[in-house]
Amino acid sequence: MEYVFFDIECACVYKNVAKICVFGYVVCDENFNILKKEDILINPNGKFHLTDRGGEGIVLPYDYDEFRKYPPFPHFYPKIKEILEGENKLVFGHAAVNDVKYLCLETKRYKLPSFRFSFADTQVMYMAMTETFDRQSGLEALTEIFEVEYTPHCAADDAYATMKIAEAMCEKENCTLPGLIEKFSLRLGKIEEFQFSNCSSRKRSQYLSEKRREKQEKGELRSRFNNFVYGYRVRPQSREFKGKRFCFARSIEEDLPLAKRLVKAIVARGGRYSFKLSGCNAFVKEEDDVTVRTLAANKLKNEGKIEEMYTLPEFKRLLWAEEE
Repeated sequence: MEYVFFDIECACVYKNVAKICVFGYVVCDENFNILKKEDILINPNGKFHLTDRGGEGIVLPYDYDEFRKYPPFPHFYPKIKEILEGENKLVFGHAAVNDVKYLCLETKRYKLPSFRFSFADTQVMYMAMTETFDRQSGLEALTEIFEVEYTPHCAADDAYATMKIAEAMCEKENCTLPGLIEKFSLRLGKIEEFQFSNCSSRKRSQYLSEKRREKQEKGELRSRFNNFVYGYRVRPQSREFKGKRFCFARSIEEDLPLAKRLVKAIVARGGRYSFKLSGCNAFVKEEDDVTVRTLAANKLKNEGKIEEMYTLPEFKRLLWAEEE
């Protein structure tokens, strides 16, 4: 069996356009002995406009004028198809679904038949192996972890780095690459008839399912809290909090019994509750809270837009000191 690792660089990528300029690949045997490594340079038939997810410019390690000397994608389509398709081979990439999408868009652009192959993803493998499902590790980050030297954005080198990461994971788990796929219950991604699905692992699917459940439960708690606040109308017993508009950290809002008790105490003292940071002048947070909402509240406090900031224990003592 042969293993094929591939990576793609594009001159530009938009929602429905990906003009491929380099197809890089490495073919190796089951012991990771390299049989072939190659960069296929392709005329993208378009201008170069390269940015990463953050909008920063990307510079490819190629002479851009060189690309004009090569034929466009349809010329290399049969060769790329032969590399990726066929029996007795496993195809791999890192964040591979992006490159598969580029292939799909280019075949549509040039009215070519769809590619048809299955693929595994070293990014998904690494997440399954380390059970770090809350973040996606980029290729550069993993090359640092596994001490792989390569040239970023050189497609053949990216493919080589992907292979070395796969080899390192096999060594760590003391198994073959197919054994790694089986061990972490990976479902291969697939492209066929211009439709593609991502590679996934059973543990990540379970993690995402649990996150969706938690998100739904939190949404329901917030909805119940919203309904309570909007419906709670009682006469204040004092003017202690008159003019004060409180807002809570999300974690406090999601603790419904506590949140309701706090709001009752605020209203009893003549205060009000605001669901928006922009509408409050006092904020209550958990100790050591570094969530997005609380960080935004801290910023507003520093700017003088929020006058008072309490930790939850401080606010409880302010409200119920006589009960302690």
